[in-house]
Amino acid sequence: MAQDPNELLKTLADQYRQIKFGSGVVGKTSYAVYSLILVWGVILWRLSGSAALNSCLLVGGVIVTGVVCWWIRSTQKFAEKNPSAALLEGAQLLEYKRFEAQAKGQPSLSGSQTNLQADPQLPSTPVVDPGFEDQ
Repeated sequence: MAQDPNELLKTLADQYRQIKFGSGVVGKTSYAVYSLILVWGVILWRLSGSAALNSCLLVGGVIVTGVVCWWIRSTQKFAEKNPSAALLEGAQLLEYKRFEAQAKGQPSLSGSQTNLQADPQLPSTPVVDPGFEDQ
């Protein structure tokens, strides 16, 4: 007896839910490739004796593949120009930038060091109150 396709998809989804891709652009590209594999699996599963349906499925698959290839090429170019942003995101990227600044000898800004003072040799600039006037 053949297994119900919906049950098969639920089983696969439960098994692969534990997969964790990396963060950043590289991890997002992994999702695109993973989705492309699923799209081609569905296309191959749905191929039938109908030439019109097969043509539509294959053309759609080629279009999706083209978009994914363009996406991967674009992200690889981005990754070459911005390696830290390509691998990290959010708090990880900020922590890496903080570490990078400390390695270059720049002082870190922790919560207790946020009272920055102006350079006394620079001319002072007037402070403009951005508040709204009473009407």
